[in-house]
Amino acid sequence: MADDIADMMADLGASNMSGAVTEDMPAPSADATADPADNPHALFPGDTSTMDIDARTVAIKLKRNRFITGDTYEMALDHVDEIRQSLNNDLLELVDIPRYRVMYARPVLAEDLGARALKTRASLTREEAAMLALLRIRVLGYESAREPSENWIISIDEIRAALTTGAGWLAARNDEEGVMKRINSAITRCTSNGYLAAVEGTDDMYRITPLVPAVLTTELAGQWLDDTRSGNDQHQSDDTVRDDEETRLS
Repeated sequence: MADDIADMMADLGASNMSGAVTEDMPAPSADATADPADNPHALFPGDTSTMDIDARTVAIKLKRNRFITGDTYEMALDHVDEIRQSLNNDLLELVDIPRYRVMYARPVLAEDLGARALKTRASLTREEAAMLALLRIRVLGYESAREPSENWIISIDEIRAALTTGAGWLAARNDEEGVMKRINSAITRCTSNGYLAAVEGTDDMYRITPLVPAVLTTELAGQWLDDTRSGNDQHQSDDTVRDDEETRLS
């Protein structure tokens, strides 16, 4: 349904792991044994990077995690150009949503790259798309009430009620156990992908993260809900990314 959720993959070529210098393994270059003092940003012998530790930390988090926010976001603002270059080296581009203080990295969309990006795109099931759309509509209500993101809470019971009653996508299902399995699976996936975060000390409460409104407009959320009700399985988004106020599907 939606295309763009982060998986990190890298193919490593075969190498001699003995540590000995052989005919197939050239001796270390002069750069590899250079004094770290020659580079003020060096963290280890042979380090030629010009990024300081803060910039590297942010870049690594963007490559590993779904998104960054909070203090890490503020740190990124001081190193945007360096971070963007680091991401570009791995065929990723930086997406910054200032309104929600969220940044994330997405694979570059271009033909004939000849290489695979560090992150790849995956698909959302109908349940997951319906869930994400539901979360976006819920955030809209919180935003209207001027609630801070820390208070964007939703319970499993609220999710179940929204999806199984009225015009909810699962309203026509009679198998309660099967319905809960599908809902729990969608919740688990949304948590893994950074859209939900479990509320500490509870078993059934989740906080909706700023990634949800950062990647999904309310208009698109409504469209997704209508489509899931009508049985349309094929939706695409680039995480359904919104750059500021524009939605760009890819």
